[in-house]
Amino acid sequence: MAIVLGDRKVQDVGTWQEFFVPTYSERIKVAKERALQTPEICLERARAEMKTMEQYKDEPRIIQRARFLETYLREKTIFILDEELIVGNVNSKVRAITVSGTASHPTGTHIWDVQQSFTGQHRVECELPALDPTVEIEPDEAIKNFKFRFGCIIHPAEEKEIKEILFPYFKGKTLLDYNLKKLNPELLEKSFATTSSCSHIPNHAGVSMWRDAGHQMPNNEKVLHKGLKGIKKEVEWYLAQLDEEYTHFGVQERRDFYNAVLISLDAAMAYSKRYADLAREMASKETDPVRKSELERIAEVCEWVPANPARDWWEAVQSNWIIHVIDNCELAGEVNSFGRFDQYMYPFYKKSILDDKTMSHDEALELLMCFYTKLDGAREATQSLTIGGQTRDGKDACNEVTMLCLEADEQLSIVQPETAMRIWEGTPDKYLRKAAEVIRLGRGKPKFCGDNKAIQMVSKGYNDLTIEDWREYVLVGCSATDLPHITMAHNWEGDNVVPKFVELVLNNGKCAICDRQIGPATGDPRNFESMEAVRQAFREQAFYWVKYYVEGVKYLKESQSMWFPAPFSSALAEGPLQRGRDITNGGAWYTTYGILLSGLADTADSLGAIDKLIYRDKKVTWDQMLEAIKDNWEGHESLRQMCINNVPKYGNDDDFADTWASWVMDTWEDAVDWVNTQTDLLPSYGGKWLGKTVVAGGNVVAGQIVGALPNGHIHPEPLADTLSPSQGVDRNGPTAVIKSVSKLPTHRLALGGPMNMRLSPQLLATDRDIDNFMSFLRTIEELGVYHFQFNVVSSDILRKAMKEPENYRDLMVRVASTVAYFVNLHEAAQLDLIKRTEHQGW
Repeated sequence: MAIVLGDRKVQDVGTWQEFFVPTYSERIKVAKERALQTPEICLERARAEMKTMEQYKDEPRIIQRARFLETYLREKTIFILDEELIVGNVNSKVRAITVSGTASHPTGTHIWDVQQSFTGQHRVECELPALDPTVEIEPDEAIKNFKFRFGCIIHPAEEKEIKEILFPYFKGKTLLDYNLKKLNPELLEKSFATTSSCSHIPNHAGVSMWRDAGHQMPNNEKVLHKGLKGIKKEVEWYLAQLDEEYTHFGVQERRDFYNAVLISLDAAMAYSKRYADLAREMASKETDPVRKSELERIAEVCEWVPANPARDWWEAVQSNWIIHVIDNCELAGEVNSFGRFDQYMYPFYKKSILDDKTMSHDEALELLMCFYTKLDGAREATQSLTIGGQTRDGKDACNEVTMLCLEADEQLSIVQPETAMRIWEGTPDKYLRKAAEVIRLGRGKPKFCGDNKAIQMVSKGYNDLTIEDWREYVLVGCSATDLPHITMAHNWEGDNVVPKFVELVLNNGKCAICDRQIGPATGDPRNFESMEAVRQAFREQAFYWVKYYVEGVKYLKESQSMWFPAPFSSALAEGPLQRGRDITNGGAWYTTYGILLSGLADTADSLGAIDKLIYRDKKVTWDQMLEAIKDNWEGHESLRQMCINNVPKYGNDDDFADTWASWVMDTWEDAVDWVNTQTDLLPSYGGKWLGKTVVAGGNVVAGQIVGALPNGHIHPEPLADTLSPSQGVDRNGPTAVIKSVSKLPTHRLALGGPMNMRLSPQLLATDRDIDNFMSFLRTIEELGVYHFQFNVVSSDILRKAMKEPENYRDLMVRVASTVAYFVNLHEAAQLDLIKRTEHQGW
């Protein structure tokens, strides 16, 4: 690793990235700069939707969707930029936000100023937005809101098209419009904070209110080995069998499905052929012999893949990328994973670099970095790539591609892809050392997954499979564990803000912010004779709100499957072809739905404060506590400091505090397990509810949802993120933090959840320090922590970046479950990161 300190001293280092000297080519430097440019918008998707909605309005919905993809891929702008080796773009510009007519952030009746995915990055006003379906938004306001949400450039001609064509056409034709008309008033009030009369309810389950389907892991390996032509033959075989079936029940629906898949596969192959033709045309005009040869090779590659099996490293990388582009064209809300990239890509690396020697290691790395920069420029969504871990038979899985991925992350300070490195007791030192050296650069990458705990968690979601299958787990999206190819994973449907349950217990079911009766009346806490009564009231609130959460999501998934079948994605999964059923309609072998616990630490510490100060030590009365909470701690600072300093806190390896955290998680998971026993709470096509804890930076917004709390939380300050302790209370060092996390019953969280930690750059200064960090990583895995990730950057650097964003465009931080460019975060999210404990020792 090339780090040059010059005359600077180690104690002056705020981020090691400042002293890292990359060795990539001019080609990669240019590509990286493109990926960092301010995004524009692309209207081509909305245009294709509008065209196919008219042209194929009498066709079954799944055929309409296939025709939409066909039209979009046939008519979307394509280009090959100077020096590009990997080609294809999600949008018509290098970096752009896709505008969809019917889903995601639609240019329809409602482009409302919404906190999409509750990331805390754009809307942080104290009062959260609520959606009034009776109020129409004017086009000018919609465009302003869109710019605010995405920080993008919209040119005058695009504004004109939105106002005069797209906005009027899609008015009343979006998924959001449909859901607002069809949802019953009770669910609008209880399941979705964005439609409730109280926008502070704990259920923020409305992510699918306006977008199409989400997290999955396409079978890229199958495409690499069979090609889309091979998959097409499978579909044709299944289609032919329909005529021989004894019963005709459901045959037409299956026939429509298979025909839609065939249309989509043909469209995908034709799309890649367009790039082959373009490259060949450009080559014929190119005067530079080196670039001419590159363009001819691009034409050859795109002519062959993804239609046919990949034959070498270049073809495998290009096939992966173009499949990803097409996936994202079909589903605007897609958050896809590349799965165990190093495992299925290794045979192609071996053939090109080790066996045939047609390419050097450095050339393979450059192609991979081309792929990475394309990913970073494509879109904001988390695109995970898993490396390392174990093979099916329990042996080490690391190989040369594992190292190649880490080298690419080392060279490139860009957000995507979200590299997830699986580690276990057998992970070789050389791979773990390289990962530790990349972490030292302070970019929040890679994130680490401990196989010890992950396999336990996966076994809960897939208890009918074997340990050999469980060892194949991958990360999809932010942090969810899934088994590749076989699952339609609706892993993020919104947040269940659990500290709100404490607030409702303290207020007999009333919201402390708006004074509405939103939850069950669980009693005046002044009459609770013991802590057991508090527990029972909390449990009642938890079951009440989790039930409404899943009822709302159940409805949204059913409407989503009706609106947005995905025949192309179905072709790349296991189950849909065999069942003749779309992946969004229960076609995959497994369908899962994530219920997200948000605010664990604040909840545990608040219950602990009540237990210790009111019931055990009897130093505080209920009247005193409730009065301070009602006043948002104003005028009660001495009591607040008692709650902060005199009560053990989660994250310090204290059994009292950690037991409360475990109880909260167990209670919430009891509610999740209970809804799985209620068949009427599952969508009509089945599936399974699985728990996880991740807020993707939404701890900022969650703090606005919750009033003052007994742990000292002041409304609307941010809550703790994911499994991490509350800001600033983890005072016993990082080892104590991981010991606290290891005590949690995370084996019940089938979809997982991350733990974030800030480390001082000086803690990773020398080779000996790297050795210590490697030991720390191994200890975390041995203790049974699933997902752990780090920020290694000083508060001084973060403050400088806030003042001089132009000088820190590629400064990356781990917000919660995702990596982001620090300067793109809202000020509230930036300050929240600075407030987190920066550990100076182990």
